[in-house]
Amino acid sequence: MRLRPRDRPHPARARRPVRAAGPVACALAAAGAVVAASAAIATAGAPARSAPTRPAPKAPTAQSGSPVATVVVHDPVDTAGGLDLTRVQVGRASDGRMRAALTLAAPWRMRDLPADDGPPGSLCLRMWTATKGEAAFPDRLLCITADARARHMRGSIFAERGGTLERVATASLARSSDRTVVARFSQSAIGRPDRIRFAAEATPPGCPRAACIDTAPNAPAVATLTLRSN
Repeated sequence: MRLRPRDRPHPARARRPVRAAGPVACALAAAGAVVAASAAIATAGAPARSAPTRPAPKAPTAQSGSPVATVVVHDPVDTAGGLDLTRVQVGRASDGRMRAALTLAAPWRMRDLPADDGPPGSLCLRMWTATKGEAAFPDRLLCITADARARHMRGSIFAERGGTLERVATASLARSSDRTVVARFSQSAIGRPDRIRFAAEATPPGCPRAACIDTAPNAPAVATLTLRSN
């Protein structure tokens, strides 16, 4: 994937965009903050990660296509240092918007995301919303980043269009605890799908490779949230 010119960051922080080939999908830019988007977590043969301390549970999914309000994924503590996802909750809020809560193993602050060198850290939710086929790469992406001075945090929604990731909407952010960030965004931002397959990823600052990115559920597994019955 490559970046649209209008989404590229300031030259001081610019990085070469990477096409979606192999396990690493791309590098994103959102309002001056570079987001390292990582492994194609729906594709078999993703790069090996550190062995988990215990087997990860099977990713939850709705039964028989019936709608469910929320899907929760629990992930073991399996990353030495850095950002380690232990819980991901995705569902529909009472106001009809989508709600995604990403929880890390240890407390974290905004200043833990900017990098002194290399790409900054980020928390992202990869979403597959297409109803036909099983695409290797997600067609929607929610990414949470912080500015270089760690004063503001931003949530952005990207859509894959013709091989290019385009920022199409923003997400409102809130901290529900010192380990959890909650993002809310409209269903229209992701095309009002009947079903969402998803997986979260945590990228530590300065991480140049997919091997240092933590995913929940563990790649290549994904979880499924059914919003509407067919």
